[in-house]
Amino acid sequence: MDWKEVKQFVTVGQAFVPVNIENRGDSVELFFRNGETKQLDMQSSLFLKRLLTFFGTSAAINRHRYGELVGKKQLVPIVLSYGFTIIPFNVREPIGRQSRTGWFVSREIERFQKQSPHVTIVHLSSHRIPVFHSHKFCLDQLKNAKWIEMCYEEIHEPHRRQWIGGSAALCEMASM
Repeated sequence: MDWKEVKQFVTVGQAFVPVNIENRGDSVELFFRNGETKQLDMQSSLFLKRLLTFFGTSAAINRHRYGELVGKKQLVPIVLSYGFTIIPFNVREPIGRQSRTGWFVSREIERFQKQSPHVTIVHLSSHRIPVFHSHKFCLDQLKNAKWIEMCYEEIHEPHRRQWIGGSAALCEMASM
C-alpha cells in the first residue's frame, strides 16, 4: 500500500470501521466528509497501524500514556496531532478473532442518537454509523478524547512554541 489512502483519510476522513466483504473477508471501510465511502482490502487493525505510523506513534504508547489519565485500559482515544484525535467504538459482533472496533475522528462527530439501551447512532456530517454502546458511554468517550487532547497540548505546547519562536527568529535573521 502506498500512503495515498492514509493521507486521504487524514485530510477528509471521518471514520473507519471493520467490515466483512463478500469474497474478500475482513476489510476496512473508510467514511469521508463528502459522503463517499471506500473499502480497502486490508483489516481495520492494519489501517489503524499505518495511520499511527504516519503520525509516528502507536496504540500501546497512547494507551499507556493516556489510558491512566482517563482510567481506562481498553477503548482509549488516541491523539494523533493537535485537534486530531480518534475515538474507538465497537461497531460489530466479531466472527472469530476479527476486530470489532471502529475509529471515529472526534472533531467530525456531530451528535449521538440513542437507538436502544446498548446501541447508539454516531452522526457525522454525511454518515450515520451505529455503535454497540450506551449513549452515556459515547458521551464519556468524547469527553475523554477532549481531556486527552488537552493533556497532549500541555505536553507538546512548550516544544511547539520553542520551534515556532526559533523558526521566526531564523526567518528574521535570514531576511537581514
